[in-house]
Amino acid sequence: MAEKFSASLYIIHVIEETFYHAPYLEAFLDAETVKRISEEMEKKIRQQLDDVCKSKAGMLNEYYPIISRGMAFSEIISIAKKKETDLIIMSTHGRKGLGHVLFGGVAERVLREAPCPVLTVHMSDKGLKEAEKP
Repeated sequence: MAEKFSASLYIIHVIEETFYHAPYLEAFLDAETVKRISEEMEKKIRQQLDDVCKSKAGMLNEYYPIISRGMAFSEIISIAKKKETDLIIMSTHGRKGLGHVLFGGVAERVLREAPCPVLTVHMSDKGLKEAEKP
């Protein structure tokens, strides 16, 4: 869509701090180790994001990979507001029941609170595998 409409594309990956800064980690790992793990994780995510951008978004004039930390829905909404985004496109895993309660809801929260229209695309396991191919 960005190519078709000559639009800028912001590709966002949010690192949810709750996963790697959980209090129980500090009981097993010292602060320096937690920091090193965090930095290594961000480095790997940045490399993967750069690879995706080069292979999938390379035909675009303007694309910006963004790595943010915090709650995914909040960061997506905040970035959309700052960048005055016209449209958010995001995947949804379509979780139901307890899985939705525990892991889902990011797309739902973005849909409710976004400052612009949101297009969601359901990502099945097959779709995820296809999206990972170069």
